[in-house]
Amino acid sequence: MILKDMSTTLYSRYLQTRIFFITALLGIASFSVLKSQNTAEKLDTYFSAKARHGDFNGVILVAEKNNILYHKAFGFADFEHKRLNTLHSRFPIGSITKLLTATAALQLVDQGLLNLEAPIRNYLSQFPYPDITLSHLLSHTSGLPGWDAVFKNTIQKHPDAVFTLDDILPEYTDQNIPLSFKPGSAHEYNNVNSVFVALLIEKASGEPYDIYMKQHIFAPAGMNDTFIPEIPFFNYTGSEKKNVSNLYIDHMFSSIKENAETISANKTYWKRFNFKGFGEIVLTAEDLFKFKKALTEGKLLSLSTLKKAQTEVRLSDGSPSGIGLGWQIEEHNILGKLVGHGGGLPGLSTGFIDQPDTQRVVIVFDNTQQNAEDLEMEALMILFGRKLPTPTKNIARIYGKSLLKSGSAIATHELLSLQKDTTKYYLSEQQMNRLGYDFLRSGKIPQAVETFRMNTELFPQSSNTYDSYGESLLKDSQKEKALIMYRKSVELNPANENAKKIIVELSR
Repeated sequence: MILKDMSTTLYSRYLQTRIFFITALLGIASFSVLKSQNTAEKLDTYFSAKARHGDFNGVILVAEKNNILYHKAFGFADFEHKRLNTLHSRFPIGSITKLLTATAALQLVDQGLLNLEAPIRNYLSQFPYPDITLSHLLSHTSGLPGWDAVFKNTIQKHPDAVFTLDDILPEYTDQNIPLSFKPGSAHEYNNVNSVFVALLIEKASGEPYDIYMKQHIFAPAGMNDTFIPEIPFFNYTGSEKKNVSNLYIDHMFSSIKENAETISANKTYWKRFNFKGFGEIVLTAEDLFKFKKALTEGKLLSLSTLKKAQTEVRLSDGSPSGIGLGWQIEEHNILGKLVGHGGGLPGLSTGFIDQPDTQRVVIVFDNTQQNAEDLEMEALMILFGRKLPTPTKNIARIYGKSLLKSGSAIATHELLSLQKDTTKYYLSEQQMNRLGYDFLRSGKIPQAVETFRMNTELFPQSSNTYDSYGESLLKDSQKEKALIMYRKSVELNPANENAKKIIVELSR
């Protein structure tokens, strides 16, 4: 109606202005699309190279402002049968489960059914520690002893016993082991905190933990490819195995991956401790992203409660704890505030990291236990605009295989030769250290000793190289030489309390 009253000149100007405005919007939209495509290409180039060199095998998802920028699967879900990882592959997420458990408990706080600062005894009358609150459990500041120590006596009497969520409170009540520290005075990460949170969820809601999670977390978030197994880790049965990636030990000294499920100790341990709430959830990367979206859209928690959960808890002396209510928190010198969680098992490394200020999210699942934390930080740096070095081959892997096959002299010669070609190869203290412990855990003591010795020569100013070398020498019954290495470690790092304790023991 207004346009009919305009003069021809005014109407013409109006149309010109509108066309310019629309063109500008289209230009901005096109630029945004091109920028997203460019970012996705950079991510793909980087992570494809990582996968080619054996440093990534799994799924990665990168998102910004609730839109997926990059989502890709690499490598095998089943190495024996050459079944590939796909975007629909499901992974146990390990301790990222704790975030979902914490969210469920905070829902009940929002509803007034739980109180963060009330003693746990208000809900579980037999709980033997009167000063511990839900806030302490969620922030791992409770001081609770780990379940291995608590169940030790019962296991000695009943070696074949299997424990569930119903057993956790009676056992802690019966054993009544002293706390490691006064609640709130220190931070000590411990799985059992989340197990008690799961028990509180059952008590406050009147529903089994599994059912509550399905109805109040998975369903509202649209997490249709998520489940809680009957028995956690390495014990999946029937339909539980559908689209689930196997977990593999990636020995750096071998090209053959070891299926973690074939290691009987893995199956036995987790069949015995069949607890809930701390690490057992299985899902896809996209479902974990749906969980994140549901959180930011207020579908699972009030936004004020989410903000509180992602705020760092202070210890009783005012010092930072490094954790919120379930959320691990870091103030990065380049990326700013980061929140999220990681997870790990034999053969598994998972990471979920959120940059609240930019709404950037990175999810990494790796079923050969490459370091998901490193991978997700590299993805964030690419999003930030940093140009990372092109991934190259890991000399530590080549050295490990050569050491096992051909001995020290040939392996050392090859390492020093490859070290000169930085365009194709890289050498790091951390990777050599990882190789040494890979040998050590596999019972290959001579190779472990030699690897750690080599690392002290390559990185002589690192306290940790001498600490690790000392540990391997102890395993090899070379106590005097180990003592020298531990002293060298403390000389370089006077804050190495573990080495100081070992020096005292060895000096007796």
